[in-house]
Amino acid sequence: MAKVKVVTLGCKANQYDSEQLKKEFQKKGWEMISGNQNPDVFLVNSCTVTNEAARQSRQRLRKMIGAGRKPFLVLYGCYPQAYPEQTEKIPGVDLVIGRQDLGKTVEIIEDQSGIKPPRKELGQNLPFSSRTRAFLKIQEGCESFCSYCIVPRARGRVWSKPGDEIMEEIEELINRGFKEVVLTGIHLGYYGKDCGGIPSLEKVIERILKTPLPRLRLSSLEINEVSEELLDLMEGENALCPHLHLPLQSGSDKILEKMNRKYKARDFIDQTNYFRERIPDLGITSDVMVGFPGETGEDFARTVEVVQEVGFSRIHVFSFSKRAGTPAAQMDQQIPGPEKKKRNQFLREVGEEQQASFNSKYLGREMEVLVEGTEPTQGWSPNYIKYYFTEDLDQGELVRVRGEKLFRDGVWGKEV
Repeated sequence: MAKVKVVTLGCKANQYDSEQLKKEFQKKGWEMISGNQNPDVFLVNSCTVTNEAARQSRQRLRKMIGAGRKPFLVLYGCYPQAYPEQTEKIPGVDLVIGRQDLGKTVEIIEDQSGIKPPRKELGQNLPFSSRTRAFLKIQEGCESFCSYCIVPRARGRVWSKPGDEIMEEIEELINRGFKEVVLTGIHLGYYGKDCGGIPSLEKVIERILKTPLPRLRLSSLEINEVSEELLDLMEGENALCPHLHLPLQSGSDKILEKMNRKYKARDFIDQTNYFRERIPDLGITSDVMVGFPGETGEDFARTVEVVQEVGFSRIHVFSFSKRAGTPAAQMDQQIPGPEKKKRNQFLREVGEEQQASFNSKYLGREMEVLVEGTEPTQGWSPNYIKYYFTEDLDQGELVRVRGEKLFRDGVWGKEV
């Protein structure tokens, strides 16, 4: 049997795409392998949102080039989609495939490599790599054109998956035993915009909530895409996790305008305060960028102030990275690397303090936790707090846990 290893870098949408690739490989008789086994084909599903992400893609490929018997190396996804000429020059890579070829990637690999498994068309009911949480991509593409972002070039035009297809996948995931599904997309809030808002994201969520799925989570929305209808669903349906990931990016209105973001910092603060009034246990996570061109010390201080005022439950801090082909790469007043690193570290520490403050509110309280890992046993609450505990439980179990103390990046608890 031909063996293939798929490595995924980047976002939840990439993880979903990798699962679809694995299913296509398995349908055609390929054996999926992991760990230190030697594959016949090694595929990197790449990310290019930052220079670091692109570097990691190249690094993964280089490791396989120097690791004994060289497999057939495939670079797939956003990196070659955005920078085809650059990626075709990477030494040792046998095949470069952009995202537009997702539906025929396996066929192309078989033709180009000459490697074909002895068995074909083994059927579609093949397991995902995990049985706890599944990602379901329902939207593709972005047309926001933030000045720092290469994603519109890498992912293309906006497209929404039809509601009936979504429901078929939901039913399949329920039948496979998944307890939580995360709806994801490149710009999830654009769902339905390419077809006149029919169906809308809220209507799709409403349909899913009528199934026996224990948990439904949303990946990421912009602050101005959280509707009253969505809040009503989150407030009234236990299955819809009280968690919103809302990218802030900057707390400086000047920088937000240069980024081509469509809100002001005060709007962000007021909206998140309102969301918490509606849903007191709401976990709000975010992405925040430091070192955007022209970001002064005063701009950065304003970002820190806004982050502290909002009180996020968890933030991802990243430094601005010049991406060729974006307006921000050509802007004046680029921030030196050491200064970006300094600001990044400072804001990370602020984020850790906020995370601990949010988590401490749940000490002594019981929360439902979906077990997703071991050593120690660990899992996530509906509002995205990470829980650790000593009980030996299987992945995929839903258990009640009482928080006892802060631990690592979450809460240490005991099963009730």
